Amino acid sequence: MKIRSVLPALAAVFLSLSATAAHAADASCAIPRNVSYYDYDVKPSDEKNTCYKQSTNVPTDYFMLALSWSPGFCDSQRRRGAVSKKAAFQCAESNQFGWIVHGLWAQSNNPATCEDISVTPPRKTDMHPRYCKGNLPKLAPSDILPYMCMQPGEALLQGEWEKHGACDFDTAKEYFEKERELFQALKLPDSTMPKNELFQWMKQHNPQLKGRWLGYEKHSGELRICYSKDFKVIDCQK
Repeated sequence: MKIRSVLPALAAVFLSLSATAAHAADASCAIPRNVSYYDYDVKPSDEKNTCYKQSTNVPTDYFMLALSWSPGFCDSQRRRGAVSKKAAFQCAESNQFGWIVHGLWAQSNNPATCEDISVTPPRKTDMHPRYCKGNLPKLAPSDILPYMCMQPGEALLQGEWEKHGACDFDTAKEYFEKERELFQALKLPDSTMPKNELFQWMKQHNPQLKGRWLGYEKHSGELRICYSKDFKVIDCQK
């Protein structure tokens, strides 16, 4: 795997992260010098789903790690005509990604429910812990740049911390480091594949997943792995 032009001053600290985060034989990523999408702040009021404003009345019972196949996401961006500014680092620059972290989400065994009125007809939405600390300040570039090769996008990192991480972690660094720990503990295929084949491959190459029920989002093809509150692999809800 090639890693292009990593800053010498950062190389000793970040090389391991950059090299392992892409999880694909032909993937490559260089940690940027600075943010390129400066408007990466995230606000609950920006959520299109009317149920995704804030949810603090349900407990965190377990965590779900959501992994996305980046080439598929970028293809969907291009089919819309142009890659958005938010997705430029992931899809429009020289970086190449395989599997990436979408997020690590606090989940409740008995989530509250809500009717999302942004769609017609209204759609039922489960209300897991979200925006537990409300609208948080924008993270400093130094807090997010080290993780751009794992979770590519300033707005993605800011949003995942603000929406999900702040519910159970004291700092963004603690949250991102836990994501990295879980991500790097997995062996992932160099391509996407149908659900059953993907599950079979993951369990064959990751002993900790054998006998566990994995999650899958059919519209995006995202792979989801569930963990107890002490971060042992558990069954995802069926």
